[in-house]
Amino acid sequence: MENQNTQVAENKSTQVAKVQKEITSQVLSKINTFQSTGELKLPNDYSPENALKSAMLELTETKNNAGKYALDFCTQESIANALLKMVVWGLSPMKKQCDFIMYGNKLSCDIEYTGNIALAKRFGGLKDITSNAVFKGDEFVFEVNPETGKKKLIKHSQTLESMGSKDVVGAYSILEMNDGSKYMEVMSMQQIKDAWNQGAMKGNSPAHKNFPDQMAIKTVINRACKPLIRTSNDAVLYSDDDGNGERTIDVVAENVKHDINTNANKEVLGFKDISDAEVVDEVVENGNDNNVATIPETVQETATEGPGF
Repeated sequence: MENQNTQVAENKSTQVAKVQKEITSQVLSKINTFQSTGELKLPNDYSPENALKSAMLELTETKNNAGKYALDFCTQESIANALLKMVVWGLSPMKKQCDFIMYGNKLSCDIEYTGNIALAKRFGGLKDITSNAVFKGDEFVFEVNPETGKKKLIKHSQTLESMGSKDVVGAYSILEMNDGSKYMEVMSMQQIKDAWNQGAMKGNSPAHKNFPDQMAIKTVINRACKPLIRTSNDAVLYSDDDGNGERTIDVVAENVKHDINTNANKEVLGFKDISDAEVVDEVVENGNDNNVATIPETVQETATEGPGF
C-alpha cells in the first residue's frame, strides 16, 4: 500500500512538472513571436525567463480553499494567459509585484500595490513615494491649493501610543516625481472602507482586521499610482533614444566593440609577448569633440498597448 502511494505521488509530480514545462514553453514561444514581429517590447531590465521560473515556483504551491492546486485545477489556457499578462506588465511574482488568484478553474494575475509602484516608476515618472496611516489622536493638517486643486501636507504629528492602536482614521501618500514636483493623495477611513468593499473579502480578512494601518496604506498607494500608470506612455521602453528622434551612438565604444569582435582569438599571446608589448594610444578622429555622433532614427518600432487596469 505504501509503495502504491509512493508511486502515485511520483506520477503526480511528473505530471505537474510536464504541465509546467509545456506552459512555460508555450508562453515563452508566444513572447518571442510577439517580440520578433514588433508587437511586444519589454523593458531592458526585465527578464521574462526569470519571472516565469519564479511564477512556476509560486504556482506549485497555489491552491484554493478546497485544497485544489492551481496547476491541477485551473485550465491551461487561463494559466498561460495569466503568465502572459505578468510578462506584458513586466512584473515579478518573486518580488510580490503580482499575485496569482484562482477564480473557480480560472487563474488570474492580479497586480499588488508594490507592482503599481514599480509601474508608476517605470512608466509614470514617479521617483519615490512615502505613505503613512493617520490614527485617532494624531495632529494631521493638510490644505488644498485653490488654484491647482493639489493637496499639501501641513503637519502630521503622532505618538507611539497612537501608532499602536487600530483606530485608523485615514492614510496619505506623498509622491515625488522625476521632474522634482510633488503631490499628495489622501483618503479618509470611510473612503478606504468603500474601496475595500469592492473586493471579495469586503475588508473582513484577517489582514484587514489585524493590520488596518498597513492595509489602508496599500489602498492609498494604489489610488495614488493609478492615474500615473493610466496616463503614461511607453517612452521608457525606447530609452536608447535621446528624445529628439535621433539615436546617440558612442563612436569610440562602437569601434572598440568592432575591433574586439573582428580580432578576438586570432592570435595567441604568450607571457613574453605581453611583457614586451608596447602600449600605443590610438586617436580616433570623427570631427566631434565628444567622440559622440548622432544619426537620424530610421526605424520606427511598434509600441504595445499598455496594461489595462
